[in-house]
Amino acid sequence: MGPRLIKALTRLQSPIFTMMRGRLQGPPTLRLWTMGRTSGQERAVLLLYLDYGPRVIVVASYGGYSEHPQWWKNLLAEPNCRIWSAARGAEDVVASELEGEEREAIWERLISMYSPYAGYQEKTSRRIPLVALTPRESD
Repeated sequence: MGPRLIKALTRLQSPIFTMMRGRLQGPPTLRLWTMGRTSGQERAVLLLYLDYGPRVIVVASYGGYSEHPQWWKNLLAEPNCRIWSAARGAEDVVASELEGEEREAIWERLISMYSPYAGYQEKTSRRIPLVALTPRESD
């Protein structure tokens, strides 16, 4: 699945996600808003997620495409972002990449939740980032 198809599917899914108030069948889905690293404009994307204690884990798989998704590149430049899901509501979060044993344990859980992730990793030479979204502390 290439970038054009991914973008087209996202354009189709977004209004359905909004109309259904995030209550879709299948793996849990959230909307992530990032700040565009070059445009400075807010960008939104729908992603599958795994609840992991107070954190949410998302996968920068981009369908196994050879480049990282734009939303992950935006988070590398500005990790403060926000999310919304039907189960969790709205949250201000900060993004960080999972590493080591924690990453490997969570990767197995993610594959159990959504098996195509394994194929995406096989399709690309890049290591697919697992991104922890941790609630930000209130000021």
